[in-house]
Amino acid sequence: MATDKSSAPKRHADSGVKRQTIDRKRQKKTINKRNDAKMETNSHPQTNGLGSSGGQTSVVSEQRRCAFCHSSKQTEGSGPFVAYAQGKEVTGNVDNFSNVIHVHLTCVSWTPKIYFKNGFIKNLESEIIRANDLKCSSCGKKGAGLGCYTVSCKKTYHVPCAYDIPGCRWDDDFLLLCPEHASEKFPSEEKAKPGKKDTEKGKTLSSYGKNLVLCGSGLSSDEKFDLVDFASSSGAVVSIFRDNVTHVIAATDSKGAGARTYKLLMAILHGKWILTMGWVKACMEARKLVNEEPYEVLLDNHGSYGGPKEGRLRVQNNAPKLFNNLNFYFIGDFLSTYKADLLNLVTTAGGTVIETRDRLLLSSHEEDTKANVNEVTLVVYNADFSYNPGFEDETALKCRVLDEAEDLAQEVGCQVVPHIWILDSIACGLQPSIPRH
Repeated sequence: MATDKSSAPKRHADSGVKRQTIDRKRQKKTINKRNDAKMETNSHPQTNGLGSSGGQTSVVSEQRRCAFCHSSKQTEGSGPFVAYAQGKEVTGNVDNFSNVIHVHLTCVSWTPKIYFKNGFIKNLESEIIRANDLKCSSCGKKGAGLGCYTVSCKKTYHVPCAYDIPGCRWDDDFLLLCPEHASEKFPSEEKAKPGKKDTEKGKTLSSYGKNLVLCGSGLSSDEKFDLVDFASSSGAVVSIFRDNVTHVIAATDSKGAGARTYKLLMAILHGKWILTMGWVKACMEARKLVNEEPYEVLLDNHGSYGGPKEGRLRVQNNAPKLFNNLNFYFIGDFLSTYKADLLNLVTTAGGTVIETRDRLLLSSHEEDTKANVNEVTLVVYNADFSYNPGFEDETALKCRVLDEAEDLAQEVGCQVVPHIWILDSIACGLQPSIPRH
């Protein structure tokens, strides 16, 4: 648990203070988790629901600019806008609040001294002041709050600018290495291994891995070390999740199940190999790349089976995307950052998001003239009734949310699904009640 102390180090500092700060930062990984959400959010800069992760799709907002990077654009590297007032995130009509601060999700998440405690954001204002004294090493503009972890390096970046630099390396503990120092290790990767390294193994492997781009998901410190060691020996690259990633190496439990993270769901949709650490160890032992299939993660920690292989074969066979011909309208309250992840999953899977109620009603009147009779529209409600911004009784909230969703669906002649339907469909194939195309 985090403490009340707010002193945090810049890059290298006393290890105890650094660990305390990292523990606080890890709260950011958990604020989007909900009891029934069935998806964990990873800590790397994420996409924001504006398009697939294959490009820097952007949307410009004239009304708001990020207090860190001063951009009004929302891109893959920036994530969505979030707003804070009096230390808490605010949603809906922010005109009802005074002194609202708008920031990009990734900008605020990766700024060193910012953390969350008891629902309040800490050090936001002071970090904005600090960042606005620092120029970005990429674009030259002020507001660069994220520095290279190497103590001697003076490079600082806007998070979206760093995201666009392929040579930057990111760590789960909200740390960055610039391209010049990317070969150095993060604290989680620094582990003394007993015995001497097998130099011959490195020489043998180095001719095999040059086309590999690896991405870890939920790995322990030891597993991260082994992944980096394997990459160094084989000539592979360890990266955050991007289109060019070839293999996602996932932590698994005793049953061989991987955690249902945003990163894994995106990997399924992009048809990437999702493998256990056993594959890395087998490659090291064989001194060459071994067949991936025996090490493919097929089960997730919610009991869903087969999604990774189905997603990989779908892309390999150039089949229609999972949500092809499906339209989605989201109704009710969602945590803004979590909804952004859901929107991005939907669009990456080939679905179409209907943004307004008026557009949904209009589309229902156009049903008879649609050229594609296979199109299906879904009203999606938040089935995580623990998210209750109005402090409503949970039973009453559940009844109200379901009634509103069903009434709207009946009005426009479409179907109702909980948001979990989206996650389950990605994790193990299109779920019942929706016809396959």
